Amino acid sequence: MRICFLMLNIFDNDSRARLICHDIISAGYDLDIIATVGGNLEHFKGAKIHRLPQPVWPFRQRRFISYNLKAAKLAADLEADIYHAVDLDTLWAASRAAGLSGGKVIYEARELYTELWALHNRALAKRFWRSLEKRLIRKAHSVVTINESIADELRRRYDIGKPDVVMNVASHVPIDKVVDLRADYDLSSRFVLIYQGVLRPGQGIIRALKAISQLPETSIVFVGDGPYMVEIESWTAKLKITERVRFAGMIPPRELANFTAGADAGLLLMESAAVNNYLALPQKLFQYIAAGTPPIVSDNPELRRIVENDSLGLVLDRNSSSTDAEAIDIFLQKGLEQSVQNCHKVHDKYSWEIEGRKFQDIYKDIDR
Repeated sequence: MRICFLMLNIFDNDSRARLICHDIISAGYDLDIIATVGGNLEHFKGAKIHRLPQPVWPFRQRRFISYNLKAAKLAADLEADIYHAVDLDTLWAASRAAGLSGGKVIYEARELYTELWALHNRALAKRFWRSLEKRLIRKAHSVVTINESIADELRRRYDIGKPDVVMNVASHVPIDKVVDLRADYDLSSRFVLIYQGVLRPGQGIIRALKAISQLPETSIVFVGDGPYMVEIESWTAKLKITERVRFAGMIPPRELANFTAGADAGLLLMESAAVNNYLALPQKLFQYIAAGTPPIVSDNPELRRIVENDSLGLVLDRNSSSTDAEAIDIFLQKGLEQSVQNCHKVHDKYSWEIEGRKFQDIYKDIDR
């Protein structure tokens, strides 16, 4: 069986994509990956990575249009049995290629795409994406998403069978050398928090900085990069906490767990103005748990469910609150040790080695 995996990013640092593709190859299937330019990899474990250009002039939407037109032709020429579309922005290409070649489509909806933060208050763009999803989702032979809330919403919106859920959990990456964040980043604080991921709006980053400004014994290390860097630096200076904020930049996936394990707790304060953020269940939550680093999360339904079910960390109020600093302080002083132990106890419960098997079952069902 031949699988064509389509995604509108560079692939190299996408942890979930790497896990899925690793499993596809390990199962003995042939694999081609269609990604975008900008990555360093030409192959992934023997699978060729086809890289398409990303023109954005004279308008940014050209990036989506160009990728889908070129990816559809390339994918059809590959004559795959299954076209695996990662998110709505590749679903047209996968559907078109399947129509031309006779293959079948898996739609992996990692987001409630039509409710992304980037589309907040953009009614026309929302209508376009929702119309596209409505038209194409019923053509997919299988729809997969990352949690029960998004699965229920997709079923309700488009009157389809409930999508399969494959949570965005982390793999069991060996933690061979825990990074000493205090020593490496010249921090003397009693507690060190970590934020990992893209630095962008909607992630509760300013909320976190405001809380830390009231916690003189606490520092934060940002692992990642993104368009919000200037805003973060501005707020750091404004709050006079420059000496307790550090930026580690992008870290290779194989080294990330060592950084995560070096923190006392991990931050995930999703802002709920956009519905997708409200329903999100990002992989970084499970990366924190896998590293034994208790998560501090906002009160969004999926985040609360995971954290509270096994007492893994702290759930703050949904929106920014004047009580954040006090709640975090009490947790770090009195609840941290038990939460660390609880994270270790669920090590196998939230592992890709178990969760990822669901994709293998889906491929087998489609191939029958």
